[in-house]
Amino acid sequence: MLIDMHAHTAGISTCCRIPAPDVVKAALDAGLDGIVLTNHYQRSYVKDGDAAAFAKRYADEYAYAKECADAAGCRIFYGMEVTMHKHDNAHILIYGLDPQFTIENPLLYDMTMEELYTLVHEKGGMLVQAHPFRRGINVLQDLKYLDGVEANSHPLYDATHVQKLTEIAQSKKLILTSGGDYHADTPRPHCGAYLPDNLNDTRDLKNFLMATDNLDIEYQEPGENISHRLTYRRNK
Repeated sequence: MLIDMHAHTAGISTCCRIPAPDVVKAALDAGLDGIVLTNHYQRSYVKDGDAAAFAKRYADEYAYAKECADAAGCRIFYGMEVTMHKHDNAHILIYGLDPQFTIENPLLYDMTMEELYTLVHEKGGMLVQAHPFRRGINVLQDLKYLDGVEANSHPLYDATHVQKLTEIAQSKKLILTSGGDYHADTPRPHCGAYLPDNLNDTRDLKNFLMATDNLDIEYQEPGENISHRLTYRRNK
């Protein structure tokens, strides 16, 4: 199954233009089998200073999106995109942990990379940096605090940087994922990772990504109407 590893819904990510039912429909219409819902998790969204209340709303949005996806026959997995305010505002994707993790740890955006890496690993998750090198300003973080990097197919970005990221990921035996960073502000890119059909939840997804040495990904360069398939080999 082809799963876009990076998608948003308007219920949390205010930069996304459509709600969960339409995000699900767009994925299916584009020929995808599902998405990882990685809504933005950042300090600026906590308007009243109540991080715990925001964490609860964040978890509730996933529950709503899952209802929509299940009804439509679309696979959906829980993820997060945390803005690391102490580290160049880097966007870090979390896979492998469920909404309860978010509720129990509402101040993730105020952590250092080392603190986030330690916590996520203690709880059984993994970290992937979203869209490194995007427009030349997304600084790649210390690789010792990452499990993977993402080739991103958002049509408005400068490039996926897939070749450069492949070399970086292989140099440290990290995983290379693929996502569209979908916000419905552009046509829906056809991209993602090919995952086994028998993955039931985000923990299964994480376990597969951490264990596999070969991952087939689909990516789409900006300005192109076709997608490309690549077999990423962690051990070159």
